[in-house]
Amino acid sequence: MKPEENWLELLTLTEAAQLLKLKESRLRKAVFNKEVRFVKLGALVRFKKTHLEEWVNRRTFGPAA
Repeated sequence: MKPEENWLELLTLTEAAQLLKLKESRLRKAVFNKEVRFVKLGALVRFKKTHLEEWVNRRTFGPAA
């Protein structure tokens, strides 16, 4: 699949938390503090996998393997 074909694949908070192996409350806190990028659709919050990956990469420390 080409990257432009899955641009609309959005995850719910529950799905994103499961993917990252985090508690939903931790991800909610990250949204509230604007630590992680998200898509707002009315009252709904959704996540792009690429934005989650960027968030994790910004929090990766230590020497490169």
